[in-house]
Amino acid sequence: MDKNFSVNAFVIDSGERYCLVVDRSSNLPEYYTNLFLTTQMRNRGDAFATMVAAAGNLVLLLHFLKCRNICLEQRFLNLEFLKANELDDLRDFSQRRQEKRLLMVLPDPCHAQENILKSTETVNNGTQYSRLTTFASYLHWFAMHILNTTNQDIVDKINYMTEQIKERRPAKKGRNGNIQDKSLSNEQLDALFEIIRLGSILNPFNIDVQRRNRLMILLLYYLGIRGGELLNIRIRDIDFGANRLKIVRRADELGDPRINEPNAKTRERILPMSDSLAKELHDYITQDRRKVRYAAKNDFLFITYKNGPTLGQPLSKVGYYKVFAIIRAVSPQLYDMTGHMFRHTWNRKFSEKMDTLDEQISEERQEKIRSFLMGWKEGSGTSTIYNKRFIRQKGFEAALALQGINDIHIPSVLKNDDK
Repeated sequence: MDKNFSVNAFVIDSGERYCLVVDRSSNLPEYYTNLFLTTQMRNRGDAFATMVAAAGNLVLLLHFLKCRNICLEQRFLNLEFLKANELDDLRDFSQRRQEKRLLMVLPDPCHAQENILKSTETVNNGTQYSRLTTFASYLHWFAMHILNTTNQDIVDKINYMTEQIKERRPAKKGRNGNIQDKSLSNEQLDALFEIIRLGSILNPFNIDVQRRNRLMILLLYYLGIRGGELLNIRIRDIDFGANRLKIVRRADELGDPRINEPNAKTRERILPMSDSLAKELHDYITQDRRKVRYAAKNDFLFITYKNGPTLGQPLSKVGYYKVFAIIRAVSPQLYDMTGHMFRHTWNRKFSEKMDTLDEQISEERQEKIRSFLMGWKEGSGTSTIYNKRFIRQKGFEAALALQGINDIHIPSVLKNDDK
């Protein structure tokens, strides 16, 4: 399949992260897709990660159009919109996991990265849903932009094409409809903490990074923060006198050399730390981090230890994900562990703690406390999503207790059926 298009991501002088869809044959930006990204996404304040995902989807659409010899501009100018069989073909095309090349470019060529995701058969429903949603939005915008018409018959045809694309999206359950347990069990936690114990024979990491990787997991576990928030922590955010950690939003920061900049998705907040966790932090900074070459050039808490151009620079998202990939390979119990599972685990532990207090706290008050510590807006309902495992477990316990009570009074008709 022709690979003439790619996504180039870079940092503008102002610090803003930006991306362009580029025609690789000419190394020039593709006009209409970039106009769409700028006017419909950047200008309304969409996050960089959202723009990159949309740009990748648009690259896929351009590949489809090129493979099918469809000149979209000419078709729309002739008032010929995508037909039902073409939309079916587009839907099938969106299901495939293509070999994608995402070229990330900084002004300094030594920071260029190229990630190749090798093809497999199909993508999951969420990815296909995202692709078709982007296709629908772009094709609707493109048709309206090219034709610049208020003719209701033409507008109706454009809207019909758009709705037909959306109807071909896979079923997408609401977040509240998914009751899958996403927290780590106590047995999994026991296995994990033995693996990351400093000096453990099960610890798969080089001795140089064991303390760093252990601390990363401890902060996720004890504070329930997101991976982006973890990678964004700076030493200046830590108050060792009060044992407090500040979670700060720093979008498009000039001092961060990472193109795919990690950041806080939720509200800024200050979190308390236990003495033991604060000591772990202090030991890492004074005994471990300070020994890394070039580390003094920035104050990001977690940095890269690997020799090369990024030595001493803030740890990337790729490096963060690699830590969990290595742990997953060590223990069958942790085969599907992700960093975000600690956020679910924290919320389960929070619910368990609230349930054991002598002086019960109202559900409304619990939600306010939970929302503050997680950085959610009060009343958003997000807390209920993370509380599902605990609610379900309590429901199971109540159901089993009720069955135990009923065992004493089994109706005679049921007893006869068992004979």
